[in-house]
Amino acid sequence: MLTQKTASQAILEQLASEQRRILSGWRALILLRRATLNLAARERRWSELPHGVTDLYPLLRQMQRRGELAPLGDIRRLYEVTVPYARTGPIAEDEVVMEVDPYAALSHISAMVFHGLTDDLPRSITVMTPFDGRGDQLPLDTQPRDLESIPLVSGRHPAKVLGHPVQWIKVKPENFFGLAVYQPRGYAVRVTNVERTLLDGLLAPERCGGIANVLRAWAFARDTLDLDVVVSQVDRFRIAVLRQRVGFVLDELGLPHPALETWRTQTHRGGSSRLVASAPYAPQFSERWNLSLNASVTALREAAL
Repeated sequence: MLTQKTASQAILEQLASEQRRILSGWRALILLRRATLNLAARERRWSELPHGVTDLYPLLRQMQRRGELAPLGDIRRLYEVTVPYARTGPIAEDEVVMEVDPYAALSHISAMVFHGLTDDLPRSITVMTPFDGRGDQLPLDTQPRDLESIPLVSGRHPAKVLGHPVQWIKVKPENFFGLAVYQPRGYAVRVTNVERTLLDGLLAPERCGGIANVLRAWAFARDTLDLDVVVSQVDRFRIAVLRQRVGFVLDELGLPHPALETWRTQTHRGGSSRLVASAPYAPQFSERWNLSLNASVTALREAAL
């Protein structure tokens, strides 16, 4: 006798296969639609193809009553999977962040921590999200066909996740690049890649634990950097002072690239370009890069020895 699958089983089995412990309403909709289209009618107990998140509310309430889901903190329509065959261990902030804003990416100090570029453990989480809401990203672990004929998933930006403050940084769509998807704990996480993370450090060191922390990170990554990626991302920003800062850093680390000479010829003499924009101009100077060295660069020079 054929045993028909329940709607909750269909959702929970897919979550377990993706090593997920967090479920949002929008993901529940996608997972149940997938199951509806993939299973024959005789293989499932439900019959209707859901068309919106509100169609799932009765089912999600039933799953809570059965102890399969539990509300997660103060974030509405976000649930922790509590059944035993889901991934065990503590819930991580990054999984929650990716579920409340499925287009976002960990960035700045949070990306530095993720990539092992710093020993700092900040209290807050830093997340970059496209100003237009989604950029050209799809929610993680979805395909274009999953989103056909359903309302566009919208990101939410709670002030805290699992008790930790979240710094949401909105960026222009054209600057929402240099991202990669990683799966260190099974589920997918979107993070700025190492090269983009280091560039963000030079653009906004205050979001990365300070310039000393940023320069140590550059030194730590010295032997694994993809210089072609660094150069292409710098050029994509189209920020002259970023070329100067990166050119100086790469020179100090002893990392040559053909683009550096082109960048150097584009620097403007007599300007007031500074290594750290928020710090006062200092007399210590890089003649080659026309750059005021208004912060210690010891970490770079020690790495090159």
